Amino acid sequence: MRPRALLPKNGFAGDTCIGRTGGGGAIIVRSMTDLAPLASLSTLLPKPRRISAASGVTRFTEDVQARVDCADGRVATACERMLAGWGRRGENETALTKVRVVENRANVSQEQGYRLSIAPDRVTIIGGSPAGCFYGLQTLGQLARVGGGVIPCCQIEDQPDFTTRGLLYDITRGKVPTVDTLKLLVDRIATLKCNQLHLYIEHAFVFGFDRGICDASHGMTPDEVRELDAYCHERFIDLVPALANLGHMGRILSMPAYRHLAEVAATVDWHDMSWTQRLHGLTLDVTHPDSLALVERMWTDILDAFPSPVVNICGDEPWDLGKGQSASRVPREKSGEAYLAHILRIVDFCSKRGRSSQLWGDVVVNHCELYDRLPRDLTILHWGYGDHPASPDDPDHPDHPDHPGNPRYEMTGHFIDAGLRTFVCPGTSGWKRILNALPLAERNIATFAHAGRRYGAAGLLNTDWGDLGHFNQLACSWHGISLGAACGWDSQHPVGSEFDRRLAQSIWNVSDASPVRLLRDLSATCGGAETWRLLYAPTVEVEKDLTQFPPERIEKLRATCETVRSWFDNQSSAPESIAQDFRELAVAAWFIGLLADRLTHVRSTSGEGVEAFDRHVAQAFQAYGECWIKRNKPAGLMDIAGVLGVE
Repeated sequence: MRPRALLPKNGFAGDTCIGRTGGGGAIIVRSMTDLAPLASLSTLLPKPRRISAASGVTRFTEDVQARVDCADGRVATACERMLAGWGRRGENETALTKVRVVENRANVSQEQGYRLSIAPDRVTIIGGSPAGCFYGLQTLGQLARVGGGVIPCCQIEDQPDFTTRGLLYDITRGKVPTVDTLKLLVDRIATLKCNQLHLYIEHAFVFGFDRGICDASHGMTPDEVRELDAYCHERFIDLVPALANLGHMGRILSMPAYRHLAEVAATVDWHDMSWTQRLHGLTLDVTHPDSLALVERMWTDILDAFPSPVVNICGDEPWDLGKGQSASRVPREKSGEAYLAHILRIVDFCSKRGRSSQLWGDVVVNHCELYDRLPRDLTILHWGYGDHPASPDDPDHPDHPDHPGNPRYEMTGHFIDAGLRTFVCPGTSGWKRILNALPLAERNIATFAHAGRRYGAAGLLNTDWGDLGHFNQLACSWHGISLGAACGWDSQHPVGSEFDRRLAQSIWNVSDASPVRLLRDLSATCGGAETWRLLYAPTVEVEKDLTQFPPERIEKLRATCETVRSWFDNQSSAPESIAQDFRELAVAAWFIGLLADRLTHVRSTSGEGVEAFDRHVAQAFQAYGECWIKRNKPAGLMDIAGVLGVE
């Protein structure tokens, strides 16, 4: 980074302003000395509200002394964890003599806010709560990592826009991550100041009441959940179960013991269903007398493993509600009543066990007459992804996600005006894709954050779904995950090139935005297309999408893939967790290059080069499988192999 490029022409009397922070604040430099360490202030993610920088630095060394005045022992543990591992000072270096962390609500404007003061011989963090102290430590830790223990003197004042800032991660539609992978995810979102992690479960949990639903190779065990929960708790993250118990119950309701509880019975076994059939799932017949007993058994096992005071009862997309065996008992005009009765039974069951519930809002949004009957402690999770590549590109078109009157965003105010506690829930746009659609995700996340802040939403829950086998690997979602965390902290957080640079430096320790810029170029060339589906779908389906890919675009896609793959393949010296990210991204570029080849073959209809294509797919799958096993359980990988025709 070249500090001179950051300096504006207009400064202050005796000061120099470097950049600007969200909310109109400025980074102020008191002296032109020590500009190299000051550059680390522009890498912080999320970007703090206000930074006043001064001359001088302090250094973390082996003999740093810390004092923590906070009743919550997690803060002291976090401080020790952050300070561990710094080397001894050199002969001419002055040791940092004191780090002080203080919980003092009176000195901070918001409970989760903090003030961080760094002087040459001391660092002071004042938090409005234990969580505020923890977030101040995360900012200090970022500065220390980027500067190699050399930290610029400054004062930072910061606080979040949303009380709850979370991520929902799908662990059920393909990849089942290992506990170590989930701990990596927790570490990164904790650094980004998130405080909730939802694990989305349809069946990928070892239920005690019926071990035939799932085993340890296809889902998480209760002991794994408890281990992860303890890890989350130490990092001020609430681990929340998100359990499908109405729609999306395909695996359970296709089993012989429970088939009689499905609205529309399964015609094939779960293992023989296509991904599209699995995604549609099966819907529980809420009028059957045995249905509630099944749901209560599911929740009993889940609540025994997840101690969180919050549960996500889902309730979304009950496609077949009232359309199957309950049709005679649930007239169309009464479907909302049947839905509400089921939801209230689950809320009551969880409430008696001390849990408050969250509910996806896609059904109740169409039943305003039910709003007054919803429990006041229920949180509505309002989602809408604006994710269809066929949507008009003109922002003035009413169907465009950025159009001011787009109901996906305006409905946030509708829920809140009805007195319902509401979270806005954007997404990372990775489902059905090889690489996430960065422009779509960026637009969706930023616009939802603005809407949430404007209407008074209580939280932002970003989502990372795994439709169609969850092909896209974790590294492909880091951009969207990180942006969701940043916008959850500051609804006006910078996006685009500034965010890309901060992500590259804070997450991947790269000095500029090169890797993110390459991914953005590749994603833009894909144009939001469902690249994973196009790679394996029958030719007749791919032909319908060829209008998106004229020959010149296919060639551009192929060339961009080669550039991206080359860059990420040449980063073997990175630390292992980062190197694994880069391996996954290189493999993603490889597969998109294969998609370009397939589109060429489909367009030409000559059949030439098919054998070579199949051979290249097998080679790419071997690298993909190695990445999968590094971070996930084996379950689901053979499904990927099957659709690709790889043995």
